[in-house]
Amino acid sequence: MPEGIFLIKWDDILGGTIHLKYPEDLEIPEPVVQQIQISHDFVESNITIKEKDWNSVSYYNEAKQIITVLILDKYADSSDYIELIENFNEELDHTSDEELMVSMQNIVGASVFRTRDEVISKLSNQVAELKMWEYDMTKKLEAIANLDFLDVKARICYLLTINEHVSLIDMKKTIKTSSQWLSSVLKTLVKNNIIGYDGNKDHYFLRY
Repeated sequence: MPEGIFLIKWDDILGGTIHLKYPEDLEIPEPVVQQIQISHDFVESNITIKEKDWNSVSYYNEAKQIITVLILDKYADSSDYIELIENFNEELDHTSDEELMVSMQNIVGASVFRTRDEVISKLSNQVAELKMWEYDMTKKLEAIANLDFLDVKARICYLLTINEHVSLIDMKKTIKTSSQWLSSVLKTLVKNNIIGYDGNKDHYFLRY
């Protein structure tokens, strides 16, 4: 989410100087101003700077020799704002400082709602992707757990990786081996702290 926006102009004596900013009480470290100016090196471009206490995306207008800098919170993805700052850059060629200030206020204010919708949409897509990944991994692990050439120890571990807990009855349905051997292997795995057993709920679980 944007925290503020400011413009940098080049001065032959002072170097990069802040021309306009919003909000007015926006604190901008002088070293950062010079770092952004140097990074663009007078070439029309957009640049992202993300450090411990700073996250921004900026665009240099070569014709006007002005850099527009959008300050973001530390969790924001700068790629989400490149189009926004490029569009604002087009206003520099035919807009007064007063009009620019209004646009700067609108960018910071409107971006709050725009970002909220984008974040929700992005999170929804990520959740859907994770659910698909979880489904695919579960199916793969189930297939591995049912492979007859794997030893019983491996199949028990795969089964408990897929499921949070499994009862002995359900384990016998999945792992085809003798009850005696299955019980023996389970005791060994419990003894070696690889799996655990909850006597109250009568189920086994993987330790991690």
